[in-house]
Amino acid sequence: MELTRSRERLDHIRSSSHPADASVFRKIDKLMKYSNPNTKYGTAEGFSLVEVMIAVFILTVGLLAAAQVLTMATILETHARLKSTATLVAKNELDRLADLYRRNPESDELTIGEHQSNELMEIWNPITKNVLNRYKITWFVSGIPDARPGIGLNGCIISVRAIPMLTESAEGQNTFINKAIIHSAIIVSEP
Repeated sequence: MELTRSRERLDHIRSSSHPADASVFRKIDKLMKYSNPNTKYGTAEGFSLVEVMIAVFILTVGLLAAAQVLTMATILETHARLKSTATLVAKNELDRLADLYRRNPESDELTIGEHQSNELMEIWNPITKNVLNRYKITWFVSGIPDARPGIGLNGCIISVRAIPMLTESAEGQNTFINKAIIHSAIIVSEP
């Protein structure tokens, strides 16, 4: 009530005063604004329910986005591990076949056509001793074509494929993660 009367008196003085006193009245208005409990400058009011709901919504969207990023990072890490171990397995098998070719080029494993290993190649975790990945190894052996008719080169082309396996007999079905890795090499016998 007292504030209303003060404002009325101020308005009356303002209307009858000289325009040069405008800066004084601005200062008085500012002081009254700070002392008025009905304005945002008066007291600490806190947050409204709408403001809290908007903040919770923004926080929820941010947390869901972060969870999705973490999930995708885990999937990509698994994919990278599968590809790197499949590459190692394929390269090791390719090295074994190249060594076999140098020792015995007439081996049954090196005849022209498709072959596969009887056992799955397993990658173990050295700390927990758990199987991390299983791979079925297949390879295809072909002769080296020569552009000159009737002349063949003394060697072969070997393509090794490492296929991720879920169990002893089931190939990995996840098309994003379980990709087969193929490595090829031309192996020639030394003269």
